[in-house]
Amino acid sequence: MIESHDRQSPESTNGRPLHLLALMLKAPGIAPNQRYRHEQWAPYLRQDHNIHLECEAFESAALTAVLYERGHAVLKARLILADALRRWKRRNRALMFDGVVVLRQAMLIGGAWLENWLVRRRVPLFYDFDDPVWMWNRSVANGLFNLASAPWKVGRICRIATAVTVGNDYLATYARRYNTNVHIVRTSIDADRFPRYPDPTTDRPFTVVWTGSHSTLPHLDTIRGTLERFAAKRPLCLRVICDVPPTPFHNVRLEFIPWRPETEAMELSPGHVGVMPLPDSPAARGKCGCKALQYMAIGRPAIVSPVGINREIIQDGVNGLWATTPDEWEAQFERLADDAELRTRLGDAGRRTVLSGFTARQSAAAFARVVRGKLGWTNGAPN
Repeated sequence: MIESHDRQSPESTNGRPLHLLALMLKAPGIAPNQRYRHEQWAPYLRQDHNIHLECEAFESAALTAVLYERGHAVLKARLILADALRRWKRRNRALMFDGVVVLRQAMLIGGAWLENWLVRRRVPLFYDFDDPVWMWNRSVANGLFNLASAPWKVGRICRIATAVTVGNDYLATYARRYNTNVHIVRTSIDADRFPRYPDPTTDRPFTVVWTGSHSTLPHLDTIRGTLERFAAKRPLCLRVICDVPPTPFHNVRLEFIPWRPETEAMELSPGHVGVMPLPDSPAARGKCGCKALQYMAIGRPAIVSPVGINREIIQDGVNGLWATTPDEWEAQFERLADDAELRTRLGDAGRRTVLSGFTARQSAAAFARVVRGKLGWTNGAPN
């Protein structure tokens, strides 16, 4: 059942049907940056705003299968080039739509070739990103390929876009160097798919849960020592939901759950608390708080590093907790392990935070306002 906070907004409008082509890197259901933004918004865009979003992936299934494995450089290069050629050959399809949405980048290689082509043909271009994608990601598996994707083209795409949508103020500050039409549209949670779960039973050891992808798994290591020290004093279970398992922790009972989209909310529920540790780095400041929002949505208190948008989402001691130093992390674990009432209070407040401003329907409405505002159509006639 949809909670009252997430019912259709009175300002929602059907208007003239709009058809947008969303150029994504991956097929639907895989990448968090897509799932918690446009993939999640698409049903509400159609239902509430008469905006139809058609998703088109850059990566073939073959490329997705090997891209994040180490090695296979020749195979990866061949598949990336083949997928880039396929996308380029299909570029005329964009002319059939009212506008094109580019998520992060249209192609994994080269400059803003396709984006420039679209603008030259007067196709409205909506550019969206939820990470500091202009920074080179020094990935172990794909460092050179990430460099070949030309992250410096992000500024160029911002400059030529009809409008830019980003997930937080940090990203907006960057985008506004190049474009005055920049709008913050928050990464969101589908409240129906992430219902409130009761606190785990007391016969389960204190359980800390972390969820994410291989790219953010190193952030969990920043509190490895704290978790191991805490586990030396009392039983501790660490539940990790990811596409790859972490290195085992000393003294800590580790539960590794391979990530699956259909069970991600349920797999979080055995945790007493969710964690989102981050380094205070330029890349981390661009994160949009998705992990914290997931924990909060199911009613779990979140302990976060107060970096970037985390400081906006979570008020320390009100709807979650902050921790920076190892001693602070350990103290927050102690507080929550010993106080079920505190866990419930923070968990309830966290869910209210999600429902009040971070739902998929709310973010879809914000995105629809940008699109209809720039295309000049609301109720079937130009503004």
